Amino acid sequence: MEILPKGTPENVPERLMPFIADWATVSYTRHCFGNVLLQAFLHRHYRIYIYRFITGQPDTVRLRCPLGTVVLQLATLGPVKSYIKGYGESLLQTGQFNFFYLPAGMHAYQLEAGEYELVQIVPDGSLLEELAASRDDLKALLTHLRTASEQGCCLTPRQMNYRVQDVLTSMLQSKEAGGNLLMELSTGITNLLNLYRKSLNDAEYMKKLRASYYTPTLITIREEIAQNPHIQQHTLAYFARKYNMSQSTLKRYFKETFQQTLHEFVREECMKKAAWMRGNATMSLDDIADEVGYADKSGFLKSFKKYRRNAS
Repeated sequence: MEILPKGTPENVPERLMPFIADWATVSYTRHCFGNVLLQAFLHRHYRIYIYRFITGQPDTVRLRCPLGTVVLQLATLGPVKSYIKGYGESLLQTGQFNFFYLPAGMHAYQLEAGEYELVQIVPDGSLLEELAASRDDLKALLTHLRTASEQGCCLTPRQMNYRVQDVLTSMLQSKEAGGNLLMELSTGITNLLNLYRKSLNDAEYMKKLRASYYTPTLITIREEIAQNPHIQQHTLAYFARKYNMSQSTLKRYFKETFQQTLHEFVREECMKKAAWMRGNATMSLDDIADEVGYADKSGFLKSFKKYRRNAS
């Protein structure tokens, strides 16, 4: 994939240096719309591209794809509006990610004046085959790729939760080299693909819920909690006030819809996040307790130990 017309090479500005991954090859080019910082890592099983667009005016950025390609795209700084050949428009907000198939040919980004960053991961056929076995919509992407379809295909954008953010940050900040780097990036990509699959599964579960006047709001609340759970912030009073509902109505309909109280769900998600963060050797249990909003450390430890026992 390449941006057309090709830009004029320039030195990377000092302010952009902190955004550069140690493992990436880097180019910084000037175009009629502004500048592009491109980082890339090319491997026989996957390719990683990180685009940072700095635009001085609204414009269209053209992207040429020489061959049909399946891409996992993560918007770390958006929103970014894409035009995919044979499909149409797709909008990705900051903190969202999605999967799509780009047919060979020209595609485009429509950007306002500002700064944007996209991380694109192009996995090889073996990774896609494992993923495609789990869902029909993912299988359709692989079919488009195998048949070199001229019709683009785009799956539902999903919100990146703390797990996705953590995996992506670990990949971008990796200081490894050689085989250790390859293993770390490969593991990260596999995790991201799996987390997107799980997010799609969760969206399917939401569609099957018993419909009521409050269902869309309840789904929004549930997704906000799951994105980054916090025991002190995510309370009945907070959500009732935010969505202009009485606490009794919210309490009743949340329990009827999800078969557990809002507090039970928040606590469960906090424990899931704590278990995830426990894999980070640099974080103490006190640090983790603070991250999920527990001021009472003994209460957190009691809940966490109970969760681990029940999960094992």
